Amino acid sequence: MTAPDALDLRGCADAMGVTYDWLQRHWRSIPGFPPPYVGGGKRQSPRWAAKAIAGYMAGRRWSADAPAIAAPSFQFPAANDVVRAPVSDPVAALLAAAGG
Repeated sequence: MTAPDALDLRGCADAMGVTYDWLQRHWRSIPGFPPPYVGGGKRQSPRWAAKAIAGYMAGRRWSADAPAIAAPSFQFPAANDVVRAPVSDPVAALLAAAGG
């Protein structure tokens, strides 16, 4: 499921007024098109920040090496993720989880 502040290929195609099929074949070769913040490789699902696509539609262009604009929902951990960082002492973590 795509976050409300992010767009997949279908959402980008709708926002740009082109077909999904056309955008799927051409998004890598459109001059100045913003890079996706996740999933830019083959067989991956690319995602763009909605504000990046809105900026593109308003006339902003990106260079080939420009950093991607990430959607705000991607920058913060999900609410159900307790810890995103690795545990420094796994034995102590296991003992604490076991109640001892």
